[in-house]
Amino acid sequence: MILSSQTILQDALGNGGLTAALGHLTQVAQDLGFPFFAYGVKCPLPVSQPRIEMASNYPEIWQQQYQSHQYARIDPTVRHCTRVTTPVLWDASGFDERPFAEQAMSHGIRNGVSIGVRDAQGRLGMVTLARDQTVCTPKEFAHIEGSLTLLGQLTHAALVEKLVQRHSTSVAPPTLSDRELEVLKWTAEGKTSAEVAMIMNITERTVNFHIGNCITKLDASNKLHAAVKAAVSGLLG
Repeated sequence: MILSSQTILQDALGNGGLTAALGHLTQVAQDLGFPFFAYGVKCPLPVSQPRIEMASNYPEIWQQQYQSHQYARIDPTVRHCTRVTTPVLWDASGFDERPFAEQAMSHGIRNGVSIGVRDAQGRLGMVTLARDQTVCTPKEFAHIEGSLTLLGQLTHAALVEKLVQRHSTSVAPPTLSDRELEVLKWTAEGKTSAEVAMIMNITERTVNFHIGNCITKLDASNKLHAAVKAAVSGLLG
């Protein structure tokens, strides 16, 4: 059970690449009674088209279909995990989205559990354990629920950077000073430079100086864009 081997799992996930980590997590899923394991993360930027990265031991053809048909847009487990982080039991035979459900079941993804995780950077992670036959009963679910929650947290902490960086050339989020962060927070609230100056008891020129620094550091086109990028990246708290 994962709860009894948390340190071992953390060490295993922290060492090696994505493939090795996925192998360890697949074994944990199998120990919990689920042959299939999947992890996905939705990055908050760009705001207009957030990027989704996934890794799993699902059949390759199902992974391709899920991505090409953009099934994450209609997957009811994804909808649940974007709203709450408590584990959820699901059975694909009960999904309203029939074509999606039929394809999932044809590849052995019939029932399972999913867990949502959200981090300080605004990234939404999701862990799914699935199997083909035996439905996870409420009794079984109650027995493993604590392990599932911990598994979700450990998985996200271990894999999010590996997965995001796999297809990304982006650098780490910029470091903003306390003054820059405060100016952006008030800007995000819709305050003008003059209003921010009054609130912070500094000159409007100083406010605009900090805003200019934020725009440069965040590679933004204007102060609103900078405030949005800072907010969705978790910089504003």
